[in-house]
Amino acid sequence: MMKLVILTCLLFPFTVQAEDARISADIADVKRSVLELNKDLYELEEALMSPATTRAEVYFSLLHGEFFEPLSVEVTARGIDPVHHIYTERQVSALRMGAVQPLAKMTFGPGRHNLHAVIRGVDHMGQPRELVVDENVEKSDKPLLMEIVISDNSERQSAEAELRVW
Repeated sequence: MMKLVILTCLLFPFTVQAEDARISADIADVKRSVLELNKDLYELEEALMSPATTRAEVYFSLLHGEFFEPLSVEVTARGIDPVHHIYTERQVSALRMGAVQPLAKMTFGPGRHNLHAVIRGVDHMGQPRELVVDENVEKSDKPLLMEIVISDNSERQSAEAELRVW
C-alpha cells in the first residue's frame, strides 16, 4: 500500500502537467475558432452593408514626385462624408517609392457621380500649391475603383493630378 501511495505521489505532477497541456491546447483551439468566426462575420457585414452594386474605393499615388510633395488631400462627392488625410514624411517617402495608398471606401448608388479632390502640397520651389481633380464617374452594378494620380510634367516642370478609373 505504501508503494502505491509513493508511486501516486511521484506520478501526480506528470498527470497534472499533461492535463494542463491538454487544456492549453483546447483554449488555443477555441481562440482560433473565435478569430475565424469573427473574420467570417466581418466579411458578411461588409457584403451586407456595402454590396458590390454600391461599393466604391479611392486610392492615391504619386508618380516620381519631383515637382510636387503632397501635404494633404480632401475628397468630396454628393451623398458621402468628406475624406481628409494629412501626409507624414514617411508616407510621402513611401508614395515616392511606388506605394499606392487606399484613401477611402465609399458607398455610391449606380449612376453618374461627381468626385472632387483637392490635393494641397508644395512644389519643387517650396511654394504652396493646390492640385484639383473634378471628374464625373459612372457607377455600374460592379465595384468602382478610382485612383488619384499625381504625376510630373517635365516639359512644364510641374505636377498634374488626374483620376483614373480601374
